[in-house]
Amino acid sequence: MVIDIPIDSEKILAIKIGETIGFDTSIYKTKEVSEERIAVADLLSIHPTKIFQHLKKNVGDIVSQGDIIAIKESLFSHKKIISHLEGVITEVDHVEGIVLIETQKDGHNEHCWFAGEVVGVTKKIVQIKIGKHQTVEAKYVQKDFGGTVWGEYPVGLFEQATEYDVAKLEALGGRGLITSLKYEGETVLPKAEFKLKDSFEDITKKQFSYCFASAEHSTIIFYSL
Repeated sequence: MVIDIPIDSEKILAIKIGETIGFDTSIYKTKEVSEERIAVADLLSIHPTKIFQHLKKNVGDIVSQGDIIAIKESLFSHKKIISHLEGVITEVDHVEGIVLIETQKDGHNEHCWFAGEVVGVTKKIVQIKIGKHQTVEAKYVQKDFGGTVWGEYPVGLFEQATEYDVAKLEALGGRGLITSLKYEGETVLPKAEFKLKDSFEDITKKQFSYCFASAEHSTIIFYSL
């Protein structure tokens, strides 16, 4: 069976067709942008207005680690500023005598909430091939979530969860909470509730490895690969 997983069309997808993914796979490519101030005038002991005379890189230039950004040569001295980072020069300030370099690094990873082989990708959907499965109706799904059924990336499955159960699940790095009876306590975990109370007993007997809760369809798919 192939299931459709809605994704954020505004983000850059990090997975591709043919790849087998798991719950530790990063789904999006993310970058964190920061700026580095290089005090060129102070480092070269020059007046800020003279900064352009000494620059070897200008606005828009790509800077690599080890590149010379600016240099000051005279009969008795030789000073140069060497880049210790990679980025793009975004501004040269001749009032303060500084150069701004914009840098990017990998940001916080958002991991997949599903597992299987990627067989299709569109701007809004990833299609995943799964094996044995069962779809169960949900009374309520707070948001899309998924993980292992009490595995390394646990989604807690309870008939009626207690505050202790949920606290323990959170401590284990839980990915979600599914119950037969509505959980009224506070939790940071996304929640879902079975529509039929006998669904809990039926699903626990079948011992599926994974689950995916869909807010759009108000369903929970229990599956194996």
